[in-house]
Amino acid sequence: MLVTLSHCSEIGTLSVKQLRKVIGNRLSDLAPALTSGLSFYSENARYVEGSLEIIEINCISNSEYSMSYRYQWSIFNACLDISSEEYINDTVTFTLTEKGLMFEVIDNSRPSTADEL
Repeated sequence: MLVTLSHCSEIGTLSVKQLRKVIGNRLSDLAPALTSGLSFYSENARYVEGSLEIIEINCISNSEYSMSYRYQWSIFNACLDISSEEYINDTVTFTLTEKGLMFEVIDNSRPSTADEL
């Protein structure tokens, strides 16, 4: 799944430091896509709002980058006596294009029952 962050500055002239700032300002736009895999832990697992942070950004090639990030998630289930908070570290690649920053995010959302048909 591709997630695009458009921005108005000159794309070809952004340094890694500038990319970090541009992405950091729009992390809330990326959070739903980057944290979509929590349902594999439990239906009760939830992303802790505002905990998504960039660890580092590395240049892979001319216009392709890798971003390491982490976020906190929590799970609470009184019936099973579970209450926990954990951190997940992950990596995503993105490309600089004319449209903006295109993130190649793995879609981890659970399929609906309609998808099974």
